[in-house]
Amino acid sequence: MAVYSIKDLEKLSGIKAHTLRIWEQRYGIITPKRTKTNIRFFEDEDLKLILNIALLNKNGVKISKIARMDKSEIAGKVATISGSQFRAQHPTRCAHDLHDRNGRVQV
Repeated sequence: MAVYSIKDLEKLSGIKAHTLRIWEQRYGIITPKRTKTNIRFFEDEDLKLILNIALLNKNGVKISKIARMDKSEIAGKVATISGSQFRAQHPTRCAHDLHDRNGRVQV
């Protein structure tokens, strides 16, 4: 398991360390662990959450709304956004796109 500083999260997520600290205080979105000298540190699960939050926020979801979501809701919304972006970048037809409203296969 890796350990990340707040600066590491800033570099990986694109969210400024100051913003992460504000989100921690204002919304309780992240709860970093702390060293004996009170320095924040984060683990892999924290990084995953921050990356998901960054993706949602960059796609127009307000941080106040994200703060009210639980981790499974965040993951679900990320999957939806990621799937939409993937389909937009790769416009080949997916299997579920081959059916019309009545369930018949279209060509």
